[in-house]
Amino acid sequence: MYIIIIGCGRLGSTLAKELSDNGHDICILDRDDENLERLGSGFNGLRIKGVEYDNDKLMEAGIDKADALLAVTHDDNVNITVSMIADRVHKVPKVIARVNEPNKKFIYETIGIDTINPVQSGVDVLKGKLLVERFDILAELGSKHEIVELLVDRQVTATVGEIESKCSCLLSGLIRGCDMSLPKKDDPVKKGDRLIATLRSEDKKKLMGLLTREMFV
Repeated sequence: MYIIIIGCGRLGSTLAKELSDNGHDICILDRDDENLERLGSGFNGLRIKGVEYDNDKLMEAGIDKADALLAVTHDDNVNITVSMIADRVHKVPKVIARVNEPNKKFIYETIGIDTINPVQSGVDVLKGKLLVERFDILAELGSKHEIVELLVDRQVTATVGEIESKCSCLLSGLIRGCDMSLPKKDDPVKKGDRLIATLRSEDKKKLMGLLTREMFV
């Protein structure tokens, strides 16, 4: 593929080198000489210095033959402008932009540009690492249902039947210490128990809100 990368910061330079090493033809455009120097002497692609949304520079970069354009500068206004030029004017088949300010994501959505959001991705990874000890998806049943294992890490006064009713789920396993049992409707659920539940994906947050500390949900 012939790929144009807009912005040679840490993300752009890393993408350029890895995609080039994977056999793609890469051109990277940035207005800052120091940024372009990140690529080092071993980079085999084309590097162009200039204003990222200047149409002459984009033509020099070969936007008329590009298979994809990745706009990954630290400036959302630049990313939005270049993405619109690539998509609307030059009809680049694949355009992806970096979102820097999460509250600007709706702009990209409005103009129909695919995005990556490093900030939100980092938050999701950290939340996942915090949750891994108390919540795990064991299986996905189609697109709407999941089997999950959940650690009860707050004091609750509810029975298995009450939890099933409140959260529209089926509890098929109760692990207490080293013992696992098939729970009965009137079994009390205690802090420290692990539950195996089958439920709709949309009801997962409700179950977690009832049985876990909600600060990371």
